[in-house]
Amino acid sequence: MDKENKATIRDLLRYALPLGTRMLAGDPETEVNWSVPIRAQPPAFPEIYGGELALVSMDVLRSFDNRLTLAVVLRQLANFGIQAVLTMGRVEPEAVQIAEEYKVCLLSVPTQSSLTTIERAVNTLVLNRGARLTKRAIEIQRQLTRMIAENRDLQSLLGVLARSMGKAIALHGEAGMQIAFALPYMGGRQGAAQPSPARRQRFQAWLIREMSKQRKDIARSPLGFTIALHVEKRVAGYLTLVDNASALSDFERQVLTYGADVCAIELAKTRAIASAVEQTRGDWIQMWLSGKPADEELLWRRAQQSGFAPDLPFVLVVFRADLVERQPLAQDTLLAFLRDELSRRGIKGAVGQYVDVILALIPLAADDSGSLARLQELAEELRVLVGERGATGDVAAGISRPATSLMALREAYREAKDAVSIAAELGESATSTYYGDLKLYQLLLALKEHNLAQLQQFTQEALEPIIAQDQRKQSELVHTLSGFFAANGNLAKAAQSLDVHRNTLVYRLERIEQLTQLDMDDAENRLVLHLALKMRRVLATLPSAAAAAE
Repeated sequence: MDKENKATIRDLLRYALPLGTRMLAGDPETEVNWSVPIRAQPPAFPEIYGGELALVSMDVLRSFDNRLTLAVVLRQLANFGIQAVLTMGRVEPEAVQIAEEYKVCLLSVPTQSSLTTIERAVNTLVLNRGARLTKRAIEIQRQLTRMIAENRDLQSLLGVLARSMGKAIALHGEAGMQIAFALPYMGGRQGAAQPSPARRQRFQAWLIREMSKQRKDIARSPLGFTIALHVEKRVAGYLTLVDNASALSDFERQVLTYGADVCAIELAKTRAIASAVEQTRGDWIQMWLSGKPADEELLWRRAQQSGFAPDLPFVLVVFRADLVERQPLAQDTLLAFLRDELSRRGIKGAVGQYVDVILALIPLAADDSGSLARLQELAEELRVLVGERGATGDVAAGISRPATSLMALREAYREAKDAVSIAAELGESATSTYYGDLKLYQLLLALKEHNLAQLQQFTQEALEPIIAQDQRKQSELVHTLSGFFAANGNLAKAAQSLDVHRNTLVYRLERIEQLTQLDMDDAENRLVLHLALKMRRVLATLPSAAAAAE
């Protein structure tokens, strides 16, 4: 026999042995050069040259000598130079100890396994690796198909994939959140552990950048090799073979492709069940906002069932996209993404949709003065992510003022929607806007509709001198005045935000006083200039102003 024809125990576990095989002792890198069955009739041991895998049925051997134990057989086989022993049924601890002592790999296969089939598979792998791998891939495909018919869960499917390839498998949902993860079983050892947080973060960024291109092939990713799962022509998730290798083997490529097909089927089933449950339960946010006749106590309970605390203060965030070429916003995908994102951040909020917008109800921490500011930062982060995930145009977010309980949901929705609308009127279609910051603009926009000429005159008289100076000298006086008011008149803070020396700021403010002939130590004069700046922003939304700017 050619001693170059060998296979490691790891290879046997991946390509030849039944998928339920366990390694109880030894090193998975141990090599064997053949498989030999141990017979009940003399000679019990066939010709053994050393380096073989012995196939042992203790039931068969005990029919010849009922005093035999696996530990005794193991010791004898080890003395003959056997590298590994495979058996069926219960394995006593003494046998495991003997295997460790003699450095023999000990494998246990499911009781329904056929040793004759195992012998043929192992020897085929040793002699003709390519043919065996093709057959193994087909066997795995059939087993996965059978498991789908048996309604086995995703974790079970991933377990088969991980064991068959000897590497970890990760499944992510359409929003990029990990749904399941399976490690290959190697006796007391496990394969690669969960990827590090930094690696998972790189993978998330890669999904947004690469898989949004609707790729259907297997792609190299920061976690390993990733393929998209397609359900009804839409991406439902991602299956990844976690690996640092530079390329996939043909066997891994076949199995990963088969795995993607069956996982997509299972995801579709899971999604259909979840959708049916949601339809039965109803979208309580939509029902509450629509004003349909409903028992508010029932909706209150449904909010609690969804994990939202209806008696706690919250803010409502509205996300709305300006569509390009009438391409619709993939609301189902984005709803799932927002739910996953809030869950990942440990936020027990609620997500829903109403008419043409997506809504997120986010609870406020009690007795935390910085909670609202952090929530506004969160809303901006989510707005950016929603835009990256599926919008075909600019995404705007409107944030309501804090609501004391779910009874104020309709008012919170109105505020958040108005925040988006007012920001759009001011020419800001891709930003997050807090309703509490817009009171003055609400007044000015209302005045613009009825007193446009007076407002234009007021703005021109107050600001024309410094606007003209900026146009002649590029002196940035308007920008300086805006920065001064944004800092609430704090010179040090304003200088820092404007990135100028404090003396430069003082000089510019004095120049503004000279040009406007308004003493800025006078509170009324400061109010005139501040209102004029706000009004200038409102007037800039007029078509004539936009055309002039171009």
